[in-house]
Amino acid sequence: MIVLVGVAVAATSTFTESAEAEPGPLLVDASTVVPTITLSPTSTPTSTPTPTDTPLPSATPEPSLTPTPQSGAPAATALGSRPQPDGVQRTARVPILMYHYISAPPDLGDRLRVDLSVLPGNFDAQMRWLAENNYHTITLTDLYTHLAIGAPLPENPIILTFDDGYVDHYENALPILQKYGFTGVFFVLAGPADVASPRYLTWEMIAEMSAAGQDMQVHGRAHVDLRRRPGEFLFFQIVGARQAIEAHTGRPAPFFSYPAGQYDANVLRFLSERDFWMAVTTKYGRDHSLGSALELSRIRIRGGDSLQKFVSKVTSGR
Repeated sequence: MIVLVGVAVAATSTFTESAEAEPGPLLVDASTVVPTITLSPTSTPTSTPTPTDTPLPSATPEPSLTPTPQSGAPAATALGSRPQPDGVQRTARVPILMYHYISAPPDLGDRLRVDLSVLPGNFDAQMRWLAENNYHTITLTDLYTHLAIGAPLPENPIILTFDDGYVDHYENALPILQKYGFTGVFFVLAGPADVASPRYLTWEMIAEMSAAGQDMQVHGRAHVDLRRRPGEFLFFQIVGARQAIEAHTGRPAPFFSYPAGQYDANVLRFLSERDFWMAVTTKYGRDHSLGSALELSRIRIRGGDSLQKFVSKVTSGR
């Protein structure tokens, strides 16, 4: 087992919006920064992957890498329960919807933010349409077990994903999902949670959402481009975030969303070697197989989409 023993990062705690292909928050400028990591073969972690550069205190102490799960919660180390594929080649047509903000943009002149922002009223109308038309939300675990061993899916399955871990996911998306009995898959950033950034989910919110049945998964520690990175950088950004999420929720987090949809063959190999089951991209599509488990396509829901456009995307993929 590879254990993270020590990390030192030179970074800034300022959050800005990225102008990359799939926009999102930037916690650090990682173009030249690579954290220093010492790897140890021992099976017992001796310290926690805590960045030392930020002047802001963490909202909660950095969790141990081997937490004791709360009573009744699945163990964070229960990743060995991943079902082994039975060799049958299966495909599934399941829309995986991609959301970002569920709130009104503060500046209508910011076209990027407007495009990424679905108004809560519009989101409610979309969820109501899904409920009235007999759609059933599933998780990526459900999709994986269907493709791997043929576990049945409900009628009209759909997956709702939310990137970046904005605070409006707790304030606006969660109540609406609960109103219709739906489950979402939330890809959160560990860095903003560590410093309790007001624009993002805190660890307390993440734990509460998980306890309420929502699926909290990995988007990274910071919203940075992972391409052409050394292994220690990927370990800090991906595995460190996964360990933190599992520690705070007591539940496995074997699914990943590529920040800005950017990845390369090295990132794919890294995820595969560390037992990530699936990962989602920003590629457009709704047909899935285990052959593309680490490159799942999604359907972007935009702020300007009418309800008619939303229905067309769900039903026809366009």
